[in-house]
Amino acid sequence: MWHDINTKLFLLINASEHASKSFIYFAIFCANYLIYLPIIVLVVYWFTKPLSRTLIIKVFMTLLLALLITFVIRHLFYSPRPFALEIGTNYLHHEKNSSLPSQHAVFIGAICFSVLFNYQHKYKKLILLFTGIAILICWSRIYLGIHWPLDIVIGFIISGLSAFIVKKIWILFFKKSAYK
Repeated sequence: MWHDINTKLFLLINASEHASKSFIYFAIFCANYLIYLPIIVLVVYWFTKPLSRTLIIKVFMTLLLALLITFVIRHLFYSPRPFALEIGTNYLHHEKNSSLPSQHAVFIGAICFSVLFNYQHKYKKLILLFTGIAILICWSRIYLGIHWPLDIVIGFIISGLSAFIVKKIWILFFKKSAYK
């Protein structure tokens, strides 16, 4: 059942053989390069907004935990990519390594959830920006034939759980409610 839903949703989102070249190029930009924008924004915040450094440390901790979990899952369970099974159309060269979970979804999800769980009014624009970036990155990975929708969903679940664990650890060790 899950496999059928995952495949049908993938084929609904995946680019057709007749897709616009300019739209394919936009998706390739989103899939390969948009991931750097949140990093740049966080580096700028680190140097220009010292009060945001605690948030950036939590983002980094969440990233470490989420990527560690992803590493373990990818090495214990192999899930073939759509193009490896010759399903859909592939517009982006990629290795035939395990696709579950999507490392891009884990990465951008960890940043989004860290900022969300640390919500303060001053971070509202960051949440909106990072959420928009997350949507574009995750859509493009499916659109270009690199990931299944389930890879993206599992990536976000891992990120959300990692951000929640970091929140609890932070409160436990620093005895203050840093996430409000």
